[in-house]
Order: sequence, then C-alpha cells, then structure tokens
Amino acid sequence: MNSLQRMSFPRIVILLCSLGSLAFGVLVYLRTTRLAEVHNELVTVKSVVRDIQTDAYRLAELQKAAGAENFKSQDEPETYIRKIAADDHINVGTVDIAPSTKNPARGIEDNIYKITPREKSQRFTLGQVGNFLYKLEAESRRVRVTQLKLTPYEKVTPGQVGKDAWTFEAELTTRTKVESGG
Repeated sequence: MNSLQRMSFPRIVILLCSLGSLAFGVLVYLRTTRLAEVHNELVTVKSVVRDIQTDAYRLAELQKAAGAENFKSQDEPETYIRKIAADDHINVGTVDIAPSTKNPARGIEDNIYKITPREKSQRFTLGQVGNFLYKLEAESRRVRVTQLKLTPYEKVTPGQVGKDAWTFEAELTTRTKVESGG
C-alpha cells in the first residue's frame, strides 16, 4: 500500500487507463474472433440453404415422376402390360406374360416379363409393335424393353419383300435393389 500512497493522482489515472485499455483490448479481440466465426457460419449457412433448395426441387420432381408412374409396386407390371396392350391406339389385344427373375449382380434383382400375343395366328404391323413397345417404356420410367424377336407372319425367301405382317416376342425388364437382411 505504500507504493500506492506515494503515487500521484495522474499516475493512478494512467495506471487505471492502461489496465482498462488492456481489458478492452482483450474484449475486442474476443469479439473479433467470435465475429469471424459467425461470418464463416453465415457462409456455410448460405451453401446449406442452397443445397436444401436444390434437394427440395429434386424431391418435388421425383415425387411428380413417381405420381405419374402407372404402377406403384413390383407386383403390378403384368396389369400394366395388359392395360397398354389393350389400349385403343395400340390394339395388340390379349397377351401372355411369363415372368422370371434373374440376379445379375449382388443386391440387384431383374424381373423379366416375356410378352407374346395370346393368339398365335394374330399378326401386327411394325407400327403396332413399335407403338406398343414405345408406350411400355414411355408410360413408366421403371421398365425397359430388353429383347425383341420379330418374325414375318408369312414365309419369305431371301431378297423378297414381304407384307407388313409380323408376330413378336418381347422381354420387358424392371430392376430393383434387393435389401440384404444382415
């Protein structure tokens, strides 16, 4: 206490101002550091918001596409195929469908549907067959025509141009991811 009693008033003011400046310097440094952190977080928030908006638009597109699908589960493709075949603009008529399953890779299952006209004597134009196969793929993003066999209805010799009368066999494939139970 002796040293404080010997100090004059101006020296005490200088000492208090120096200590105050030091305290304010520390506070300013801490606030500046926090301000920099907040600024970095705001930059991150902007990119996160942009990603959320992008994901929301993509989700809306996928939900719209899923709502437009003509069959919702893997159990309904046969009904879907028969509906397309019976369409007035397609006019393929009644078809036989032979389902089978393949596993081309681990965790993937292909459901294959072999489509043939029920009446073996029935003949089609290439336009009918093409429209039928096009409509199968166009109406659903989940199906693909993976094989087609076109046979002229009447026997033709090489070099002879036959009539536009055909029979067909087609394979339609839907691919699903198999959930592993482990």
